[in-house]
Amino acid sequence: MTAAAAAPAPNSVPTGKALLAAPQMVKAPPAAMLVRVARAYGVSPIRQMREAFLLSRGKSRLFLNEYFSSGLYHPDLSWQAKKQYVGSRSSWDLNAWLSPSSLNGQKTFVADKVMYTSLLEQLGFRTTKTQAVFSTLRRAGNIPTLSTAKDLRKFLTEDAVFPLFGKPQSYSGSFGSALLDHMNGSEIVLGDGRGIDLDDFCAEIVREYGEGYLFQSALEQHESLSKVAGNAIGTLRIVTIRDEQMPRPMYALWKVPSPKAMSDNFWQDGSMIAPVDEQTGIVGQCRIGTGPDARDIEEHPVSGEKFKGLQIPHWDEACKMAAEAHALFPEFGVIGWDVAMTPNGPSLIECNDNPFHSLYQLAFQRGIKNDDFMPVFEAAAKRSRDMLDYRNNLVKKRQKQQKTGKPA
Repeated sequence: MTAAAAAPAPNSVPTGKALLAAPQMVKAPPAAMLVRVARAYGVSPIRQMREAFLLSRGKSRLFLNEYFSSGLYHPDLSWQAKKQYVGSRSSWDLNAWLSPSSLNGQKTFVADKVMYTSLLEQLGFRTTKTQAVFSTLRRAGNIPTLSTAKDLRKFLTEDAVFPLFGKPQSYSGSFGSALLDHMNGSEIVLGDGRGIDLDDFCAEIVREYGEGYLFQSALEQHESLSKVAGNAIGTLRIVTIRDEQMPRPMYALWKVPSPKAMSDNFWQDGSMIAPVDEQTGIVGQCRIGTGPDARDIEEHPVSGEKFKGLQIPHWDEACKMAAEAHALFPEFGVIGWDVAMTPNGPSLIECNDNPFHSLYQLAFQRGIKNDDFMPVFEAAAKRSRDMLDYRNNLVKKRQKQQKTGKPA
């Protein structure tokens, strides 16, 4: 990422705190939400609660707040269309169906940002460069490992090449992250322009992320995207599905950062999201907000540039790169890739073995379990079962051969 001159996002970074706080636990919508929806959409509170209850059961498993944030109260949506939506629990269920843990023992590895990005780099994929790792528990081979506040201070004042993007080793969702633009005396200047005392910053890392924190070289965004959305990188989420022969992109979207934010996660105030045609790389209708606050947005609130119709640069290369990276681990039925588009082409930022499909639903305004996708999911799940059966049968044959001394 690159620095973006903007005010800090409200409710994201407390005063004096550098790292992005995790979003607060979502509470059940207040009664006022039911009244608001009833007045705006003509759907009675009783009907809202009945639908929400039914969608919390069975395969949908939506929480009450997810019913409202997804806009499932809308009278234009058929009941069949509403049942095609997933919440956080059913999104996990879908991914576990496609990538069963009994088949795949690599989930911990791909979640390890140090190990996985190092593998990608070793195999020739364009990715982020890790300049140093802070950890009181582990070492990182030839990547410098910092284990004390003193080590951190020395790295940031003497060895670091700015700008840097810092993030926890094993968490997703951008919480704990920070864009570090440069040093200014005893302060470290963040991507949003705030100065934080260096000793306070180092103490925060030691206190909250002793198990692992990465400092990676910040990337420069392609000028065609920066012209629209500003310099802070908004990654492309490309979700790949395993086909019979080779993984392929299934859907894609653009996570557009809030002008106030240093990263692109949609839960941050003012963030936007837009569908991207996985075949052409052309951006569709951008949206901002969720639930009754959601609305289409034609132009970026700062640049005034239009979203719809924008051609994402290097699109074919990005899709090929995501598919090739997925093929490193064919046991995964589905993977979500965060891809930064730089002047030199796409760069793989993160691998999500449990992609959050609610992002698709917000961007495309339809449930992930739609009639187009379900046959694809079923084929991928069947392929996983076949792979597991083959592996189990092979083990049985080898065990029989060991016992009898004869070929199975």
